[in-house]
Amino acid sequence: MRNLSKRLAFITPAFALATGGAASASGGSDPEQALTLSVLENGDNVEIQLIAESAIAQQVEYTVEFAGNSRARHHGNTSIPAGDRQVLSRLKTDASDTWCATVDVTEGSGARYTLTAGDCP
Repeated sequence: MRNLSKRLAFITPAFALATGGAASASGGSDPEQALTLSVLENGDNVEIQLIAESAIAQQVEYTVEFAGNSRARHHGNTSIPAGDRQVLSRLKTDASDTWCATVDVTEGSGARYTLTAGDCP
């Protein structure tokens, strides 16, 4: 079984500034980001959730790519209310498989970032 702590370090956002300049990685989430990833392990399955929780009401656009025992791609463009937690997308795979989830996000303010979870290169 893969290293559990690696999987549970589930949010590894790469923040791209609006200017396209610097990027950094972090093991935690930026409290100002509208979207985050959550990884839930249930027995033999792993569930990835894309969660919206924003301090302000705003429009967000996102593309989720998930590769595990199969591939999935989901694109969304939605309004999220201030202070309301919502699960925007759920993806599942077998826990014994190697998997990678990547989410490219553009917020209404123009902020762009990428969230990753799993065994991504």
